[in-house]
Amino acid sequence: MGGKLKEAFLRMKRQDATDLVEKELGSGADPLGILKQCREAMEEVGKRFEAGEFFLSELIYSAEVFKAVSAMLKPSLASNHDMQDSKVAVVFGTPRGDIHDLGKNIVITMMRAQGFTVHDLGVDVPPESFVEKLRETETRILALSALITPALVSMREAISLLVEKGFRESTFVIIGGGVTTGFASKEVGADAQTLNPVEAIRLCRQHIQDRSGP
Repeated sequence: MGGKLKEAFLRMKRQDATDLVEKELGSGADPLGILKQCREAMEEVGKRFEAGEFFLSELIYSAEVFKAVSAMLKPSLASNHDMQDSKVAVVFGTPRGDIHDLGKNIVITMMRAQGFTVHDLGVDVPPESFVEKLRETETRILALSALITPALVSMREAISLLVEKGFRESTFVIIGGGVTTGFASKEVGADAQTLNPVEAIRLCRQHIQDRSGP
């Protein structure tokens, strides 16, 4: 099934993908094996995006395919903790002043496809909520997405609050979204900035590796 499922992802054929998964689940196939194939397909989507072969529309459609398949697999995977990479957890949200979530949702779907644990706080999130979620979950990566400039002020406030509460030194902050730039990253006090979902995943993984050491 692997080749056919991957082809369904790469051709953005949601119905074909869900039909294949339904058939495999019905025949008793290992849901973790199916999830692994889906993750590999999404990884290929990311590679093609980086190579300029796929564009934003392909990312959106493939993310929808993954979400549909994930919903089908969820009941079988609910009791299996191996479905996530516990080493990579992220608190994610659109800061106060911005209600856009398309880019955020694409990155979150791709992160989850790669096994990340993502705590999605939604949109128009006050700085205090980010800090509280980091504290509550003991997560050490904060991802902030913004499409309009007022959210940059909230980003700075959230990072300042991390400093005030003593979490900044242990928290990797990455920002993205149409209004962000490398300069904006320095201005708000973030550690990294990217407009590329694949690079965002790579930067988060690199942070975990660097923190873990050799």
